Amino acid sequence: MFKQLLTLHLQKQLCFSKLAHRHRLNFYYFNHKSMIQNIIKRVKNIRKQKYISKRSDLKFAFIGIGSHSINNLYPIINYFRLDLKYIVTNSKKNADLVDQNFSNNIGTNDLDKVLADDEVSGIFICADPSAHFNLVKKSLQANKHTFVEKPPCTNVKELESLIETERVSKGSCLVGFQKQYAPGYTLIKNKTNGQCSYNYRFVLGMYPEGDPVLDLFSHPLSLIVFLFGAVRSSNISVTSSKGNLTVFLQLTHNNDTLGSIELSTDYSWKNAKEHLIINTKKGIYEIKDTDELIFFQKEKSIFKVPKEKVFNTQNASIILKQRNNFNPILENNQLYSSGYFSEIENFVKICNSENSINNSSLSSCQSLFTLINAIKKEIKRV
Repeated sequence: MFKQLLTLHLQKQLCFSKLAHRHRLNFYYFNHKSMIQNIIKRVKNIRKQKYISKRSDLKFAFIGIGSHSINNLYPIINYFRLDLKYIVTNSKKNADLVDQNFSNNIGTNDLDKVLADDEVSGIFICADPSAHFNLVKKSLQANKHTFVEKPPCTNVKELESLIETERVSKGSCLVGFQKQYAPGYTLIKNKTNGQCSYNYRFVLGMYPEGDPVLDLFSHPLSLIVFLFGAVRSSNISVTSSKGNLTVFLQLTHNNDTLGSIELSTDYSWKNAKEHLIINTKKGIYEIKDTDELIFFQKEKSIFKVPKEKVFNTQNASIILKQRNNFNPILENNQLYSSGYFSEIENFVKICNSENSINNSSLSSCQSLFTLINAIKKEIKRV
Protein backbone atom coordinates (compact mmCIF):
# COMPACT_ATOMS: atom_id res chain seq x y z
CA MET A 1 0.00 0.00 0.00
CA PHE A 2 2.80 2.37 0.93
CA LYS A 3 4.67 1.56 -2.31
CA GLN A 4 1.53 2.30 -4.35
CA LEU A 5 1.04 5.67 -2.62
CA LEU A 6 4.71 6.55 -3.13
CA THR A 7 4.53 5.57 -6.79
CA LEU A 8 1.38 7.65 -7.27
CA HIS A 9 3.02 10.63 -5.53
CA LEU A 10 6.13 10.38 -7.71
CA GLN A 11 4.01 10.15 -10.86
CA LYS A 12 2.14 13.33 -9.86
CA GLN A 13 5.42 15.11 -9.11
CA LEU A 14 6.79 14.01 -12.49
CA CYS A 15 3.61 15.16 -14.22
CA PHE A 16 3.79 18.57 -12.51
CA SER A 17 7.50 18.78 -13.35
CA LYS A 18 6.82 18.09 -17.06
CA LEU A 19 3.97 20.60 -17.06
CA ALA A 20 6.15 23.25 -15.42
CA HIS A 21 8.93 22.53 -17.91
CA ARG A 22 6.46 22.91 -20.78
CA HIS A 23 5.26 26.22 -19.35
CA ARG A 24 8.84 27.39 -19.02
CA LEU A 25 9.53 26.44 -22.65
CA ASN A 26 6.40 28.28 -23.79
CA PHE A 27 7.42 31.30 -21.71
CA TYR A 28 10.92 31.32 -23.21
CA TYR A 29 9.55 30.74 -26.71
CA PHE A 30 7.05 33.61 -26.55
CA ASN A 31 9.59 35.87 -24.87
CA HIS A 32 12.18 35.00 -27.55
CA LYS A 33 9.64 35.53 -30.33
CA SER A 34 8.58 38.85 -28.83
CA MET A 35 12.23 39.93 -28.57
CA ILE A 36 12.88 39.10 -32.26
CA GLN A 37 9.72 40.96 -33.33
CA ASN A 38 10.85 44.00 -31.33
CA ILE A 39 14.29 43.92 -32.96
CA ILE A 40 12.75 43.71 -36.46
CA LYS A 41 10.37 46.55 -35.61
CA ARG A 42 13.26 48.72 -34.35
CA VAL A 43 15.38 48.02 -37.46
CA LYS A 44 12.44 48.95 -39.72
CA ASN A 45 11.82 52.10 -37.71
CA ILE A 46 15.50 53.14 -37.90
CA ARG A 47 15.46 52.54 -41.68
CA LYS A 48 12.25 54.56 -42.02
CA GLN A 49 13.59 57.48 -39.94
CA LYS A 50 16.84 57.45 -41.90
CA TYR A 51 14.92 57.86 -45.16
CA ILE A 52 12.47 60.47 -43.80
CA SER A 53 15.31 62.59 -42.40
CA LYS A 54 17.37 62.28 -45.62
CA ARG A 55 17.63 65.62 -47.38
CA SER A 56 20.42 67.47 -49.15
CA ASP A 57 21.06 71.10 -48.20
CA LEU A 58 22.22 71.81 -51.76
CA LYS A 59 20.09 73.02 -54.65
CA PHE A 60 20.20 71.53 -58.15
CA ALA A 61 18.91 72.17 -61.65
CA PHE A 62 17.91 69.60 -64.25
CA ILE A 63 18.20 70.24 -68.00
CA GLY A 64 15.83 67.94 -69.89
CA ILE A 65 12.53 66.21 -69.25
CA GLY A 66 12.49 63.33 -71.72
CA SER A 67 11.65 59.65 -71.33
CA HIS A 68 15.04 58.62 -69.91
CA SER A 69 14.96 61.44 -67.33
CA ILE A 70 11.42 60.63 -66.20
CA ASN A 71 11.86 56.84 -66.00
CA ASN A 72 15.42 56.48 -64.71
CA LEU A 73 16.83 59.68 -63.19
CA TYR A 74 13.97 61.65 -61.58
CA PRO A 75 12.91 58.68 -59.36
CA ILE A 76 16.42 58.51 -57.86
CA ILE A 77 16.60 62.28 -57.40
CA ASN A 78 13.29 62.00 -55.55
CA TYR A 79 14.64 59.09 -53.43
CA PHE A 80 17.58 61.24 -52.30
CA ARG A 81 15.14 64.11 -51.67
CA LEU A 82 17.33 66.52 -53.65
CA ASP A 83 16.14 70.11 -53.83
CA LEU A 84 15.58 70.50 -57.57
CA LYS A 85 15.13 74.25 -57.87
CA TYR A 86 14.91 74.42 -61.69
CA ILE A 87 13.78 72.17 -64.51
CA VAL A 88 15.12 73.60 -67.76
CA THR A 89 13.34 72.84 -71.03
CA ASN A 90 13.99 73.97 -74.60
CA SER A 91 10.64 75.76 -75.02
CA LYS A 92 8.54 78.30 -73.13
CA LYS A 93 5.47 76.07 -73.53
CA ASN A 94 7.12 73.13 -71.74
CA ALA A 95 8.53 75.44 -69.08
CA ASP A 96 5.02 76.74 -68.34
CA LEU A 97 3.72 73.17 -68.07
CA VAL A 98 6.45 72.38 -65.52
CA ASP A 99 5.45 75.47 -63.53
CA GLN A 100 1.81 74.35 -63.54
CA ASN A 101 2.33 70.69 -62.68
CA PHE A 102 5.54 70.58 -60.58
CA SER A 103 4.76 72.62 -57.47
CA ASN A 104 8.27 72.48 -55.95
CA ASN A 105 10.23 73.29 -59.13
CA ILE A 106 10.65 76.35 -61.30
CA GLY A 107 10.15 75.64 -64.99
CA THR A 108 12.28 77.77 -67.31
CA ASN A 109 13.88 77.88 -70.73
CA ASP A 110 16.39 80.53 -69.62
CA LEU A 111 19.61 78.57 -69.01
CA ASP A 112 21.73 81.68 -68.37
CA LYS A 113 19.44 82.60 -65.45
CA VAL A 114 19.96 79.15 -63.92
CA LEU A 115 23.74 79.19 -64.36
CA ALA A 116 23.92 82.65 -62.76
CA ASP A 117 22.06 81.44 -59.65
CA ASP A 118 24.65 81.04 -56.84
CA GLU A 119 22.26 78.79 -54.90
CA VAL A 120 22.58 76.06 -57.54
CA SER A 121 25.54 73.75 -56.82
CA GLY A 122 24.95 70.98 -59.33
CA ILE A 123 23.49 70.65 -62.83
CA PHE A 124 21.98 67.46 -64.28
CA ILE A 125 22.11 67.37 -68.09
CA CYS A 126 20.00 64.85 -69.99
CA ALA A 127 19.13 66.49 -73.30
CA ASP A 128 19.61 65.59 -76.95
CA PRO A 129 23.16 64.11 -77.21
CA SER A 130 24.12 66.65 -79.88
CA ALA A 131 23.53 69.45 -77.33
CA HIS A 132 25.58 67.91 -74.50
CA PHE A 133 28.94 69.45 -75.43
CA ASN A 134 27.74 73.08 -75.31
CA LEU A 135 25.65 72.50 -72.18
CA VAL A 136 28.51 70.85 -70.26
CA LYS A 137 30.93 73.57 -71.34
CA LYS A 138 28.58 76.35 -70.16
CA SER A 139 27.90 74.57 -66.86
CA LEU A 140 31.60 74.07 -66.07
CA GLN A 141 32.40 77.65 -67.10
CA ALA A 142 29.79 78.73 -64.52
CA ASN A 143 31.74 76.65 -61.93
CA LYS A 144 28.88 74.19 -61.45
CA HIS A 145 29.35 70.51 -60.68
CA THR A 146 27.94 68.74 -63.73
CA PHE A 147 26.29 65.38 -64.31
CA VAL A 148 25.85 64.66 -68.02
CA GLU A 149 24.23 61.67 -69.63
CA LYS A 150 26.35 59.84 -72.17
CA PRO A 151 27.80 60.83 -74.51
CA PRO A 152 29.30 64.05 -73.12
CA CYS A 153 30.28 65.14 -76.63
CA THR A 154 30.62 63.78 -80.17
CA ASN A 155 34.37 63.55 -80.87
CA VAL A 156 37.89 63.60 -79.42
CA LYS A 157 38.43 67.30 -80.10
CA GLU A 158 35.30 68.26 -78.13
CA LEU A 159 36.31 65.92 -75.29
CA GLU A 160 39.75 67.56 -75.02
CA SER A 161 38.04 70.96 -74.90
CA LEU A 162 35.78 69.82 -72.03
CA ILE A 163 38.72 68.35 -70.09
CA GLU A 164 40.54 71.68 -70.35
CA THR A 165 37.40 73.59 -69.30
CA GLU A 166 37.01 71.32 -66.27
CA ARG A 167 40.69 71.80 -65.35
CA VAL A 168 40.21 75.55 -64.83
CA SER A 169 36.69 75.25 -63.35
CA LYS A 170 35.70 74.93 -59.71
CA GLY A 171 33.18 72.32 -60.82
CA SER A 172 33.71 68.63 -61.63
CA CYS A 173 32.00 66.49 -64.26
CA LEU A 174 30.61 62.96 -63.95
CA VAL A 175 29.45 61.25 -67.16
CA GLY A 176 26.38 59.01 -66.92
CA PHE A 177 27.96 55.70 -67.89
CA GLN A 178 25.92 53.95 -65.21
CA LYS A 179 27.23 50.44 -65.93
CA GLN A 180 30.50 51.47 -64.27
CA TYR A 181 28.56 51.88 -61.01
CA ALA A 182 26.49 48.68 -61.28
CA PRO A 183 27.27 46.40 -58.27
CA GLY A 184 27.90 43.35 -60.46
CA TYR A 185 30.47 45.09 -62.65
CA THR A 186 32.28 46.87 -59.80
CA LEU A 187 32.59 43.48 -58.07
CA ILE A 188 33.98 41.91 -61.27
CA LYS A 189 36.56 44.69 -61.60
CA ASN A 190 37.88 43.99 -58.11
CA LYS A 191 38.05 40.23 -58.71
CA THR A 192 39.60 40.25 -62.20
CA ASN A 193 42.38 42.75 -61.66
CA GLY A 194 44.98 41.34 -64.01
CA GLN A 195 45.41 39.46 -67.28
CA CYS A 196 42.41 37.46 -68.48
CA SER A 197 40.26 37.03 -71.59
CA TYR A 198 36.61 37.86 -72.20
CA ASN A 199 33.69 37.60 -74.60
CA TYR A 200 31.02 40.32 -74.60
CA ARG A 201 27.72 40.52 -76.50
CA PHE A 202 25.58 43.67 -76.51
CA VAL A 203 22.75 43.22 -79.01
CA LEU A 204 19.69 45.44 -79.48
CA GLY A 205 17.05 46.37 -82.06
CA MET A 206 17.00 48.95 -84.84
CA TYR A 207 17.97 52.52 -83.89
CA PRO A 208 16.93 54.96 -86.67
CA GLU A 209 16.60 58.03 -84.41
CA GLY A 210 20.30 58.63 -83.73
CA ASP A 211 23.92 57.51 -83.92
CA PRO A 212 24.10 53.91 -82.60
CA VAL A 213 27.87 54.07 -81.99
CA LEU A 214 27.71 57.20 -79.81
CA ASP A 215 24.25 56.76 -78.29
CA LEU A 216 24.24 52.98 -77.71
CA PHE A 217 27.63 51.31 -78.20
CA SER A 218 29.45 53.91 -76.08
CA HIS A 219 27.93 52.20 -73.01
CA PRO A 220 29.51 48.74 -73.47
CA LEU A 221 32.76 50.18 -74.86
CA SER A 222 33.12 52.48 -71.85
CA LEU A 223 32.46 49.52 -69.54
CA ILE A 224 35.15 47.41 -71.25
CA VAL A 225 37.73 50.20 -70.84
CA PHE A 226 36.68 50.59 -67.19
CA LEU A 227 37.05 46.86 -66.47
CA PHE A 228 40.20 46.03 -68.44
CA GLY A 229 41.99 49.33 -69.10
CA ALA A 230 43.06 51.18 -72.22
CA VAL A 231 43.23 49.32 -75.54
CA ARG A 232 46.65 48.75 -77.14
CA SER A 233 45.49 47.33 -80.45
CA SER A 234 42.19 46.54 -82.15
CA ASN A 235 40.85 44.64 -85.11
CA ILE A 236 37.41 45.91 -86.20
CA SER A 237 34.90 44.45 -88.65
CA VAL A 238 31.61 46.11 -89.60
CA THR A 239 28.50 44.83 -91.36
CA SER A 240 25.39 46.84 -92.22
CA SER A 241 22.02 45.56 -93.39
CA LYS A 242 18.78 47.52 -93.94
CA GLY A 243 19.91 50.33 -91.67
CA ASN A 244 21.10 47.98 -88.91
CA LEU A 245 24.71 48.00 -87.75
CA THR A 246 26.86 45.18 -86.35
CA VAL A 247 30.41 45.72 -85.11
CA PHE A 248 32.85 42.93 -84.22
CA LEU A 249 35.98 43.86 -82.25
CA GLN A 250 39.08 41.88 -81.29
CA LEU A 251 40.89 43.91 -78.62
CA THR A 252 44.24 43.67 -76.85
CA HIS A 253 44.48 45.80 -73.72
CA ASN A 254 47.64 47.33 -72.24
CA ASN A 255 47.71 44.60 -69.55
CA ASP A 256 47.62 41.91 -72.30
CA THR A 257 43.96 41.05 -71.66
CA LEU A 258 42.31 39.74 -74.84
CA GLY A 259 38.68 40.41 -75.70
CA SER A 260 36.08 39.60 -78.31
CA ILE A 261 33.04 41.89 -78.64
CA GLU A 262 29.83 41.91 -80.68
CA LEU A 263 27.78 45.11 -80.77
CA SER A 264 24.64 45.13 -82.88
CA THR A 265 21.32 46.83 -83.66
CA ASP A 266 20.33 43.94 -85.93
CA TYR A 267 18.46 41.96 -83.26
CA SER A 268 15.33 42.96 -81.30
CA TRP A 269 14.54 45.40 -78.50
CA LYS A 270 12.16 42.87 -76.94
CA ASN A 271 14.93 40.28 -76.91
CA ALA A 272 17.86 42.64 -76.24
CA LYS A 273 20.78 40.94 -74.50
CA GLU A 274 23.92 41.88 -72.63
CA HIS A 275 26.21 39.00 -71.74
CA LEU A 276 29.80 39.14 -70.47
CA ILE A 277 31.99 36.08 -69.82
CA ILE A 278 35.45 36.56 -68.28
CA ASN A 279 37.98 33.72 -68.19
CA THR A 280 40.57 33.95 -65.39
CA LYS A 281 43.11 31.53 -63.94
CA LYS A 282 40.88 30.76 -60.95
CA GLY A 283 37.61 30.42 -62.83
CA ILE A 284 34.97 31.95 -65.08
CA TYR A 285 32.78 34.95 -64.27
CA GLU A 286 29.49 35.32 -66.10
CA ILE A 287 27.13 38.31 -65.86
CA LYS A 288 23.80 38.64 -67.66
CA ASP A 289 21.98 41.96 -68.12
CA THR A 290 23.59 43.38 -64.92
CA ASP A 291 21.13 41.29 -62.85
CA GLU A 292 23.09 38.11 -62.15
CA LEU A 293 26.77 37.42 -61.55
CA ILE A 294 27.92 33.80 -61.32
CA PHE A 295 31.39 32.38 -60.69
CA PHE A 296 32.29 28.92 -62.06
CA GLN A 297 35.35 27.39 -60.45
CA LYS A 298 37.71 25.62 -62.85
CA GLU A 299 38.23 21.91 -62.35
CA LYS A 300 41.74 20.77 -61.46
CA SER A 301 43.70 18.43 -63.72
CA ILE A 302 45.78 15.30 -63.16
CA PHE A 303 48.83 15.08 -65.46
CA LYS A 304 47.19 17.75 -67.66
CA VAL A 305 44.02 15.67 -67.92
CA PRO A 306 40.95 17.56 -66.61
CA LYS A 307 39.33 15.72 -63.69
CA GLU A 308 35.89 16.45 -65.14
CA LYS A 309 36.73 14.24 -68.16
CA VAL A 310 37.64 11.31 -65.92
CA PHE A 311 35.30 11.63 -62.94
CA ASN A 312 31.61 12.45 -62.75
CA THR A 313 32.00 15.79 -60.94
CA GLN A 314 29.46 18.57 -60.53
CA ASN A 315 30.39 22.03 -61.76
CA ALA A 316 30.86 24.20 -58.67
CA SER A 317 29.14 27.55 -59.21
CA ILE A 318 28.66 30.45 -56.80
CA ILE A 319 26.06 33.18 -57.26
CA LEU A 320 27.88 36.38 -56.30
CA LYS A 321 25.09 38.81 -57.21
CA GLN A 322 21.46 38.24 -58.13
CA ARG A 323 18.51 40.60 -58.31
CA ASN A 324 15.47 39.13 -56.55
CA ASN A 325 12.16 40.53 -57.78
CA PHE A 326 10.27 38.93 -54.89
CA ASN A 327 12.02 40.88 -52.10
CA PRO A 328 11.14 44.60 -52.51
CA ILE A 329 14.31 46.19 -51.12
CA LEU A 330 16.52 48.85 -52.70
CA GLU A 331 19.23 46.39 -53.81
CA ASN A 332 16.65 44.44 -55.86
CA ASN A 333 15.42 47.50 -57.73
CA GLN A 334 16.54 47.47 -61.37
CA LEU A 335 17.64 51.12 -61.16
CA TYR A 336 20.03 50.02 -58.40
CA SER A 337 21.38 46.89 -60.11
CA SER A 338 21.86 48.84 -63.37
CA GLY A 339 24.03 51.43 -61.62
CA TYR A 340 21.79 54.53 -61.88
CA PHE A 341 21.46 54.78 -58.10
CA SER A 342 25.19 54.74 -57.35
CA GLU A 343 26.17 57.15 -60.13
CA ILE A 344 23.77 59.83 -58.82
CA GLU A 345 24.76 59.08 -55.22
CA ASN A 346 28.41 59.69 -56.12
CA PHE A 347 27.56 62.88 -58.03
CA VAL A 348 25.77 64.25 -54.94
CA LYS A 349 28.86 63.37 -52.86
CA ILE A 350 31.03 65.30 -55.30
CA CYS A 351 28.73 68.32 -54.90
CA ASN A 352 28.95 67.96 -51.10
CA SER A 353 32.78 67.65 -51.23
CA GLU A 354 32.50 64.19 -49.66
CA ASN A 355 34.61 61.12 -50.45
CA SER A 356 33.29 59.89 -53.77
CA ILE A 357 34.11 57.54 -56.63
CA ASN A 358 34.11 59.03 -60.13
CA ASN A 359 34.34 55.96 -62.37
CA SER A 360 33.27 58.02 -65.40
CA SER A 361 35.20 61.29 -65.37
CA LEU A 362 35.81 63.22 -68.59
CA SER A 363 39.48 62.19 -68.63
CA SER A 364 38.51 58.50 -68.33
CA CYS A 365 36.57 58.86 -71.61
CA GLN A 366 39.72 59.42 -73.70
CA SER A 367 40.35 55.71 -74.40
CA LEU A 368 36.64 55.27 -75.16
CA PHE A 369 36.64 58.02 -77.80
CA THR A 370 39.79 56.58 -79.39
CA LEU A 371 37.84 53.32 -79.87
CA ILE A 372 34.73 55.15 -81.13
CA ASN A 373 36.90 57.06 -83.61
CA ALA A 374 38.41 53.78 -84.91
CA ILE A 375 34.94 52.21 -85.33
CA LYS A 376 33.63 55.26 -87.22
CA LYS A 377 36.64 55.17 -89.54
CA GLU A 378 35.91 51.52 -90.33
CA ILE A 379 32.20 52.28 -90.92
CA LYS A 380 33.18 55.09 -93.29
CA ARG A 381 35.63 52.80 -95.12
CA VAL A 382 33.03 50.05 -95.53
